[in-house]
Amino acid sequence: MPKLRHLALHSENPEAAAEFYKRAVGMREISRKTDSPLASLNIYLTDGTIHLAILKYRTPEIARVYGGSESYGISHFGFWVEDAEE
Repeated sequence: MPKLRHLALHSENPEAAAEFYKRAVGMREISRKTDSPLASLNIYLTDGTIHLAILKYRTPEIARVYGGSESYGISHFGFWVEDAEE
């Protein structure tokens, strides 16, 4: 059965958003990257099952291409599946 395993948010302030999720629901930070080609800051959190990526895309154009919109909020999500062909 497919299961949600990844959620990415586009945020103006990834650090503040990450602190909120750590305090509010007990997520823990597993990685932080700066200066990637697509985003100026990426913070990755987990609750042990679901990974949450909080991104600050470099430009509105990159946000539209990789997140579907330049608006802040949900960028994309991913499911774990046993057989992608099914």
